[in-house]
Amino acid sequence: MNKEECRTVRIVVHRFGDVKESFLGDVLKILDDCYSCVGARDLEIVDLCLFDRSTSMNAFISEEKKKFGISTSAFEASFFAVHDAWQGTPRIMVAHDKMLTAPKLVAIGGLHHEVAHTILHGSLEYYLFPTPRLLVKLENEGIFSTQFVRDILYLASLAVKDFEVTRLLYRNGYVEDQVAYNTYFLEPSEEEHETWRLAEKNKTARLLVLVSLLKTACCAEPLLRDERHGKEIAQMMARSMNYLPVELSAPILRMLKVTSKFGEKTHENVNLFMNKIIDEFIIEGGYFDFKG
Repeated sequence: MNKEECRTVRIVVHRFGDVKESFLGDVLKILDDCYSCVGARDLEIVDLCLFDRSTSMNAFISEEKKKFGISTSAFEASFFAVHDAWQGTPRIMVAHDKMLTAPKLVAIGGLHHEVAHTILHGSLEYYLFPTPRLLVKLENEGIFSTQFVRDILYLASLAVKDFEVTRLLYRNGYVEDQVAYNTYFLEPSEEEHETWRLAEKNKTARLLVLVSLLKTACCAEPLLRDERHGKEIAQMMARSMNYLPVELSAPILRMLKVTSKFGEKTHENVNLFMNKIIDEFIIEGGYFDFKG
């Protein structure tokens, strides 16, 4: 591993494995251009970790979580680029092999997505959210496990943060790449179908799958207002849930309406979103009878 530095926002580069200089240069240019366009506010430094293989990146993330006592599940494994700030400094991680399998505009959109995360959510406070009282109660009663409560809150916060990222990029003129990025991940994979088949007979597992789908949908939601691409995004969003019973996919789409109430403060947005999830899926939805 070696370290290098670059330009406006100070980007400290860490290379793991055989990462070519040409790939590094391409990534740095995309990041630097986006920081210059969007504006980095008070952001001073970003760690950029480049991995030659996605397996190495996933193993690195797993080890980092163990080191810092982070107990959220590994929801990052399907992505070619991810962001975190567990160490207090924003960090972008990129898997070279996985990025090469994505279309070029999708890859660019993914890097822009992570840049926006470093700008909006580049400190530890964006990983610390209070657990709603009802979830605490259900956990204390043994209805929900501690891991489940952590996971659902984590996924809900990811959904909100992804919405905020796409909103910021869209406001700054990043349209085509964000449409490409979001339609790419809205396409349901065989793995997602299999996850649902395994989860559909378990009420808590079903709820976790639904909230994970909210994450993908919320990321794309700001693009629904685009005159050129809004209809396509809406169709892809519906298609991404076509393997669910309609009585489950419909409330997910209804849930997106709450994003119209989101302001500029992430913690307030997460609180609003979690309350909506509880109301829709646990209290009012009728899909999960947790008393039985």
